[in-house]
Amino acid sequence: MKVFISADIEGIAGVMRPEQCSPGNVEYETARGLMEQEVNAAIAGAFDGGATEVVVADSHAMMKNLRAANIDPRARLVQGKPRALSMLEGLQNQPYDGMMFVGFHSAAGEHGVLAHTINGSAFYRVKINGSVMAETDLYAALGAECNVPLWLVTGDDCLQAWVNRRYPQVEYVCVKRAISAHAAESISPQAAQEKLRERAAQSVKAAPNHIERRFGCPYKLELMVLKPVLADLFCMVPGVTRLDAVTVGFSSSTMAGIISLLGAFSYLASTQK
Repeated sequence: MKVFISADIEGIAGVMRPEQCSPGNVEYETARGLMEQEVNAAIAGAFDGGATEVVVADSHAMMKNLRAANIDPRARLVQGKPRALSMLEGLQNQPYDGMMFVGFHSAAGEHGVLAHTINGSAFYRVKINGSVMAETDLYAALGAECNVPLWLVTGDDCLQAWVNRRYPQVEYVCVKRAISAHAAESISPQAAQEKLRERAAQSVKAAPNHIERRFGCPYKLELMVLKPVLADLFCMVPGVTRLDAVTVGFSSSTMAGIISLLGAFSYLASTQK
């Protein structure tokens, strides 16, 4: 039984402020420790449930948040960027039985703690085939393309409502209530880790094979950016079209192609600060 875990930081219990997500300050060091603990709870739960192999993709910002020495040694760790499949890099290398998304958050333009989609300083709204995308949606669709079901998601109550509507078969661990974009009421880290380990074990034992395929190809991306200059820049990429002053479009036969393009856009956006 092989399990793939993608780990972000904004949906971790006790994390609610931007400075907690940015390296270079003591608040980040505390937050990355909480992230490591929830990831380890998911790993332990997966093995409790019968997993024989677990791979974890460090998936926040520069994707080097998890300190290897602090992670359960039974798991393998994917870190660093750029990487073609971003938050699911490694999923393409072998068959997996299921995925877990730990510490995820709401979509850009939606309610939720630290809500954004991929790049909060550049992307205002991401749509595929007319539907607003959270990172959960993008990577669930990429998993579906690789025939890997999504088993478990963790984060705040706003994302929980989103997941429950769109992926009713998926287990969810709610670790905090969103008060505002930068405020939350969290359960204790220990309680979050205990719940996560228990639900992860249950998910692996059940091993549901249902895959929610919400979209069919071609995949039509609409990306609304925060500044027209970003749309100017993105339209220099072959195949990208201008839809209006702040929106660009792109069509792909694969979700992998959409994910790679969004990663490239995110990198390009960093040149316009």
